[in-house]
Amino acid sequence: MLILATESPTKRMIMDRSGLAYEAISANIDERAIEKSHPELDARETAILLARSKAEALAKLYPDDCIVAADTFGVLPDGSRLHKAKTATEKMKMCLSQSGKTTTIYTGVCVINRGKTFTDSTETKITYMNFNAAMLDNAHNYNPNRRNAALGFHVDSAGFALIEKIEGSYMGALGLPLDKMYNLLKKAGYKNNSNI
Repeated sequence: MLILATESPTKRMIMDRSGLAYEAISANIDERAIEKSHPELDARETAILLARSKAEALAKLYPDDCIVAADTFGVLPDGSRLHKAKTATEKMKMCLSQSGKTTTIYTGVCVINRGKTFTDSTETKITYMNFNAAMLDNAHNYNPNRRNAALGFHVDSAGFALIEKIEGSYMGALGLPLDKMYNLLKKAGYKNNSNI
């Protein structure tokens, strides 16, 4: 069985379109505690570590299955890292902090199959137009798909109207780069009934 370590509706939506049969199960790890315990790691390395930590947590529970995990967060030009907001106020502040700036998004991907671990990552730069709270509210009201995200909003929903430019992996910015996942599954020797 292929297990996707997530409770994210976005990752499930992407995986539903992958052509692979899978089951989504949350890894239930403390991402911020893991990040804080490794201050020596840069943003890309941290994204990979968090993806690996999710995969390892489920691999202990399902050792005979193939586990896929991914973790995403953004970094502002000043080096500040963006994480999922806990409140509406935090979410608004996080979104506004990206106005007129380029946010770098790192997504780490990990596949564990029968004790073998493989990792990769993507980097995406998203440049936002200058926007204010009223413009942000208007974007949200136009598209009420208000899923939480590491950036405060998703580039495929409300945030899309505020983007000037995207450089790099679009799927990585959404949280699950399928091209990287397919390559890692192949390296891990995962067999499935699809043509992928």
